[in-house]
Amino acid sequence: MRILDEKENYLLLTDGAHYAVVERRAGKFYGLRNGHRRCVAPDDAGAVQLLNEEGTSSEPEARHLLWEVATRWRDLFECVR
Repeated sequence: MRILDEKENYLLLTDGAHYAVVERRAGKFYGLRNGHRRCVAPDDAGAVQLLNEEGTSSEPEARHLLWEVATRWRDLFECVR
């Protein structure tokens, strides 16, 4: 597992063939898809779980998702403030 990119609290992970965007919060990784926010340990086994459950084979698609969630988080924070 490698971290390819990081924006705000969000990471773009890869195993070389699959890509996933996860949130790193309170020492855990949280998935962003599938309608639930299950957390896993921030280790290779946890990352592999999220890559299998939420991953995509397209790096451009994953990079777009990373940009989108990081931007939306910041926009929401600015509105609430």
